[in-house]
Amino acid sequence: MVATSVATSMVAGGMFPSEAAASPTTWVDVIGHFESRHEPWAMHLGNEYGAAVGEFALDSSRAAVGEQSGRLTGDFSSAGRYVALRKNLDRLAVTRVTFKVRAEGVSRVQVRLVSATQGQRNAQVNVLPAAPGWQSVELTQFNNIGGMQDVIRLELQVWKDHMVLGAAKATAWFDDVRVEHTVDPVVPSSLETTGLPLVLIGEPDLVPLVVRARYSDNSVKDVTQHSTLSSGNESVLRINEYGYLTPVAPGSTSITVDHMGVSHEFEIEVRAPQELVPLRLADGRLWEGDKQFGFTGFNYDLVMLRFPRTADWTGLDADIALMAHWGLRAVRVPINLGMVQPARGVFPDDEAWTGEITSRAMNPQWLAMLDHFVAQAGKHGIRLVLDWHRFPVDPYDYWSGGNNHDAGTGRPGTAFSYLAPSPTERGTLNLSDPEHLATLLDTHRWIASHYKGNPNIMGIEIPHNEPHDAYMSVQANWRRIAELCALTIKQADPSRLVFAMVGAYGHDVSTSVATWQLPNLIDGNAPHHYMPNAPLPLRPDAQSRQSPWLARDVDDVFSHAIASLFAPYSTSRVPVYSGEGGSYGWDSFLPDMEQAAAGDLMIEAALVQYYAAGAIGKMHWALWHNARDFVPFRESFDKHFRRFSPVYAAGPVDWGAATLALVQNPAAVPIANGHNFSVVPFVKMALDLNVGPFHLLTDDEVIDRFLTMVPTGLEQVEGLTAAFDYDAVVVDRRNLDERVRAVLAGSNFPIPVLWVDDMAKLDRGQLADFLSQAGVPLDRRTSPDHQLVVGPEHLIVYRRASQNPGRHKVHPRIDRPAAFRLVAEDGRQVFSGTSAQLLSQGIEVPLEKWRSAIFRIDG
Repeated sequence: MVATSVATSMVAGGMFPSEAAASPTTWVDVIGHFESRHEPWAMHLGNEYGAAVGEFALDSSRAAVGEQSGRLTGDFSSAGRYVALRKNLDRLAVTRVTFKVRAEGVSRVQVRLVSATQGQRNAQVNVLPAAPGWQSVELTQFNNIGGMQDVIRLELQVWKDHMVLGAAKATAWFDDVRVEHTVDPVVPSSLETTGLPLVLIGEPDLVPLVVRARYSDNSVKDVTQHSTLSSGNESVLRINEYGYLTPVAPGSTSITVDHMGVSHEFEIEVRAPQELVPLRLADGRLWEGDKQFGFTGFNYDLVMLRFPRTADWTGLDADIALMAHWGLRAVRVPINLGMVQPARGVFPDDEAWTGEITSRAMNPQWLAMLDHFVAQAGKHGIRLVLDWHRFPVDPYDYWSGGNNHDAGTGRPGTAFSYLAPSPTERGTLNLSDPEHLATLLDTHRWIASHYKGNPNIMGIEIPHNEPHDAYMSVQANWRRIAELCALTIKQADPSRLVFAMVGAYGHDVSTSVATWQLPNLIDGNAPHHYMPNAPLPLRPDAQSRQSPWLARDVDDVFSHAIASLFAPYSTSRVPVYSGEGGSYGWDSFLPDMEQAAAGDLMIEAALVQYYAAGAIGKMHWALWHNARDFVPFRESFDKHFRRFSPVYAAGPVDWGAATLALVQNPAAVPIANGHNFSVVPFVKMALDLNVGPFHLLTDDEVIDRFLTMVPTGLEQVEGLTAAFDYDAVVVDRRNLDERVRAVLAGSNFPIPVLWVDDMAKLDRGQLADFLSQAGVPLDRRTSPDHQLVVGPEHLIVYRRASQNPGRHKVHPRIDRPAAFRLVAEDGRQVFSGTSAQLLSQGIEVPLEKWRSAIFRIDG
């Protein structure tokens, strides 16, 4: 089982101290059933001799045992001397290898054993080409030596030298590969099981359960075939002696594992597969059927940073199951554009595509894996968002078929890099160049056509990941390019949703085109907001940190960073989600805190606050299974995504019905780094008073959407449309457009207005008195330390500060026509009654600083 498996459980063998058996014994492991793509065989093209063209496939037309065999094909017409299937072993003392084989175009196959010190021993077997039956092979001598110690890899090889005369290709079929090895049976210190925590009924090829024994010297061995595996409920799930699972019916059960007296249970949930319906955009919201769509999500970088080189089907299926286990409903998929278009005008439905990929020793199954990801994710209720994240601009890019070590040597790079300045120069995507733009548009068109009408694709982000160069920083340029991308996609697939990726690395909230005035044809906004990178002052130590832009005041970040970042989206006419964010940069933001603890706080805070700010979803960014970026936070992902996924799935907080407006020029305070600093003081006061959703209106937006200018004789009468329907308006005079100021200051203006000369000097009490007189609901009884978030089906209480440590009572405002209950995460009922009773009585919610509690609203 590869390291990308889903869930690992471990039990200590404290009752069974490790002790060696009286004498060695022999174990036989079947390492080649070839009944599942999840048997971890790897294809090797003999790169040390110049890579051959090879293929490995499971073949149901020929089988010696079971229903399939493994077919290995080598084509040496252009390069290479051999191809091989590789299987990693656990440092075994191999005494015998047996298998069954058939061949065409080749008269001999070779078996190679490789030790931990990279020593090699080989054995060759003569085979009869095109023979009608299977040949049984038994090998005990390798290089004329019996067996081999400490074997870490077995290879089944086909060589060009052994091809029959006139053959164009060499093909060998293998089946029932077994390894006999000597062991000293030892009771392990602990057992580790690796498998899927969630499986679907009807899946024909599930990732199997693997059992590993860990010993006192910290060595680990696969002992699956030497353990007893049993299902706690075979009417829900069955398991065989090799760890292969057969789901029977929806439900939950456990697999009991026993190895030499050490045992434990592995919990597994069985679900029925889902069939998704297309999402639709209506009234500025995303809908799934008749319910608003919301999601927790994650970025999945391995489609870009692993699968272009490695066909890790097991890792992919395991990760999809993990996503579903967490409750994710959307996953953003960063993609290398060059994998779709490796040469100009060459796409996967062209014959030349495979050659472009394999000539660089890349994975020819890459698109099949992406297609499988789309299909399998959909069965788990997960939709994918496609993102162009990498481009053919670097001749030395490893993930594009290049070699980083060749950079700077003058040697031409081998990567697909047709948009690079030259074969020896690295470049960047430049959409002011017509060829670069045409390449992007053609790829958008192809991917939209390829997935036309597929509801498992949530949408495509445009124009590409994090535009930030000088050309794309010009609003008119970004708008034109974004509209071209949207038009191209919708011409290929009219119903396909497209989501905008704005300038300034995706975090511009200071311009109209990035917030309330998106281009035509765009269905959603997908900015990138990492929580500490907010309109807040940098700390004095910022320049000494690896990511100085994240080194901001810690208390302010947890208190009101995301609320400040999202205020400019409050009037967006399309849904908004955060396409990237998370625990990245924890060491710059929280340098004095242990990594896992820092990440845990950041993950929880982000899930609370993006939801509170009206986002329909949040995509976490982490490099999957990375030892620094993912593994330390694995428990936090499991805990918090499973907590918050039902909250997001119930639908977003409704910011559309706000009764309070703040009118402000975004440059009332100087803009920096694409951030709107002007709104921050008001955001903080609104949170302190638990005002709830409000609308931030720039003066340009007021002019564009509400201002009426009616000629009357020689004069022009200005006013606001009836759509400007608020109970109260707070106006910041600084840099305000005179037309807006004049209308709001008019003697006949019917809405109460609070004029402010400096928002940072506005007193919270003064604001509270004004809002109370205007009839805007607020909360003076709940401590300002608490943030109250009311969604369609949940109440979230978050302790954003600790200025009042003894105050735990909160007074949520939950509008329901009849009595309802609040149910805590542990199932306890904490309230039953009416909205007025809850507002009056309140509930006690003891929380540590920067922690949250979720209550389900029943009734």
